[in-house]
Amino acid sequence: MWALQHFVNTKLRIVPEAHSVLEYAQCPMDDKLKVREALLADKKLIEEFVRVHPQEFSNDELAIVSGWRHFVSDRFYIERLLKKYAIFILGDEVYGVSGITESFSEIIHPSYLPLCVHTALLPFKGRIIYDGIFESYNVMFGRNITSELKDTYMTAKNEKRIIETLPT
Repeated sequence: MWALQHFVNTKLRIVPEAHSVLEYAQCPMDDKLKVREALLADKKLIEEFVRVHPQEFSNDELAIVSGWRHFVSDRFYIERLLKKYAIFILGDEVYGVSGITESFSEIIHPSYLPLCVHTALLPFKGRIIYDGIFESYNVMFGRNITSELKDTYMTAKNEKRIIETLPT
C-alpha cells in the first residue's frame, strides 16, 4: 500500500519531502491520511499505478493492486473480534476483515469495542483487508447502539450474509 500511496504522492505532490517509498512510510500519519484521501477520491490513480508499475511488481502483485479499485471506504463500526477476522459493520452490511500482518486482537483491545473507525477495505487473495490506516473516533457507545450492532451482526451471521470477499 505504501508504494501505491507514494506513487499518488509523487504524482500529486502532497508531501514533497517524501522522495522514496521508504521515506513515505516514515511520514507522519496526518500526511498519509491526506494522500490516502486523494487516492480514494480518484480510483483512476490505481489503474495508472498498475499501468506504470514504477516499483517493478510481479503480475500477481499488480493484479492484487488492480483489484483495490473495488475498495469500500467509509466509517465502520468494529463490533467484535473473531479468530478468523474482525467484524466491521456499515449500515446493514457486515464485513469479515482480516489483518494482513497482524490480527486485530493485537491492535485493538476487546474492551474498546464497539469502535468507530474510518478506513478503506480492500480485496486481497480471496479475503478482505484494510489499507493499514485507521482513523478512530473516541466515542463511547450506550447499550442501545451496542445492542443494535450486535443484532446486525447476529442477523448477518444467521442469514450467512457476512461479506468475506470483495470483487477483484
